[in-house]
Amino acid sequence: MMKSHFVKALSLIIALGFSIHTYADTRIEQVWSCTLNEGKSIADIKALNSKWVIYANKAVKGGDIQSYVVTAVVGEMDGFIFVDSFPSMESWTAKEAAMAIGEGKELVAAFNKIGKCQSNSLYSVEES
Repeated sequence: MMKSHFVKALSLIIALGFSIHTYADTRIEQVWSCTLNEGKSIADIKALNSKWVIYANKAVKGGDIQSYVVTAVVGEMDGFIFVDSFPSMESWTAKEAAMAIGEGKELVAAFNKIGKCQSNSLYSVEES
């Protein structure tokens, strides 16, 4: 049942990505399927994700990195989904490097105290 909800949520996310990025021809979207650790809340995730977006845009030349925390509005979903949006593969690669050092490592450690992501996929999305 969770997989069915995940597939529906992922379809919505990809469609959302298309509509939000009408100014761009192609973007890279990284979709994460995650759960909260015991005693943590989605508010904790959103607060940390806001810090991550600021850091990623500061650390990656050109910025334009966006991130969304996705939760179910209708139906049930175990956990939440992150959708991180990058203007190019180069910016995604630069983000990966930035997460392996300094403040990036600290943000990863802080996230691990709040939640766990079981899987992620990288997509190229193009405007139709």
